[in-house]
Amino acid sequence: AVVSTQSGHYGRDPFMDDALTPISQKTNVSKVNLVVGVGIFTAVWLAIGYGSPFLCDFIGFVFPAYLSFKAVETPDTRDDTQWLTYWIVYSYFGILEFFSDYLLFWIPFYSLIKCCFLVWLVHYQGASLIYSSFIRPFLVQNESKIDSVVDKIDDAADKLDDFVERSKDD
Repeated sequence: AVVSTQSGHYGRDPFMDDALTPISQKTNVSKVNLVVGVGIFTAVWLAIGYGSPFLCDFIGFVFPAYLSFKAVETPDTRDDTQWLTYWIVYSYFGILEFFSDYLLFWIPFYSLIKCCFLVWLVHYQGASLIYSSFIRPFLVQNESKIDSVVDKIDDAADKLDDFVERSKDD
C-alpha cells in the first residue's frame, strides 16, 4: 500500500504491508488488487449500502484513533502534531456537520464524499492544509475572546460545583 509520508514523497506503509502480506499469500491475489478490490467494495457500500454512515465514521474515527495511539507511542513528535491537527480539524468538521445535517442529508452519496474527505485529511496532509489556512488564523485572531468565554464557563462550573457541595452538606 502506498501512502504519503511526512516528507511529501510516497513510500511503503509497514502496517498495511504487514496486514496485506499474509492475505495476499493465502489468496494468491496481489496486494495491489486486494487494495483496489477493498477500495471499490468500500466505495460502492458508501454510495448505496445500508450502514454507510457507520462505515464512514469507522474510517474517519477508529482508524485515525489507532494511528494516533501508534504516534503517541513513538519518540518522534512530528507524528503527534500531525494527529493533533487531524483531531482539531475532525472536531470542527463534526460540529459543522451536526448543524448542517438536514442539508447534507439531501446530497447524493454524501457518505462516500465524506469518507473521501476524511481519507484526504489523513493520508494527504489535508488536515494540515485546512488547519493552517482556516482554523489556525481564526483561532489566533479570536484567542483572547475565546479564552474569556472559557474562563467565564470555568468560573460558572466552579460556582455550580461549590453549590452542589454545599447542598450535600446541608
